[in-house]
Amino acid sequence: PERDILLGLAQAEHRHEQHWRTLLGEHARNPPPPSPHRVLLRWLARVFGSVFVLALAQRAESDSPYAKDQHATAAMVADEAIHEEVVRGLASRGREKLAGGFRAAVFGANDGLVSNLALVLGIGATGVAHQVVLFTGIAGLLAGALSMAAGEFVSV
Repeated sequence: PERDILLGLAQAEHRHEQHWRTLLGEHARNPPPPSPHRVLLRWLARVFGSVFVLALAQRAESDSPYAKDQHATAAMVADEAIHEEVVRGLASRGREKLAGGFRAAVFGANDGLVSNLALVLGIGATGVAHQVVLFTGIAGLLAGALSMAAGEFVSV
C-alpha cells in the first residue's frame, strides 16, 4: 500500500514538473544528475525501507515555496499541503512499525542473555569441567535462537 501511495505522490510531482517546464518553455533544461546525497538516500530506502527517508521528504514538503510563488497554481499549493500530511502519516506508521520490531529485538536479546547466563552459572556452580560449561552455554544460545526463530515463523 505504501508503494501505491508514493507512486501517487510521484505522479503529482510529475504534474508540477510539467507545469514549470511549460512556463519555462525553451529555457527548461533536464535536471542535473542526482547528488551523492540523493543516491545514498535512494540506496537506504531500497535496503532498509522508506522509513529512513520519509522524515526528510516530510521536511521538504513542509518547506514548499509554492504558497508564496505567483506562478504556482492553487492546485499545486493544495497538492503540497496534502503531500505533507500523507508523508507525515507514512513516516509515523513506519516509525511505529520500526519501534515495534526494535522493542521485540531488545526484549528478545535481554531474555536470551538472562536465561543463558542463568543456565551457564547454574551448570558452572556444579563444579563440572570448563568445557562442559562452555558447550552448555553454546547449546543454550542455539536453543534460544532456534526457539525465537520458530516463534517468529509461526506468528507470521
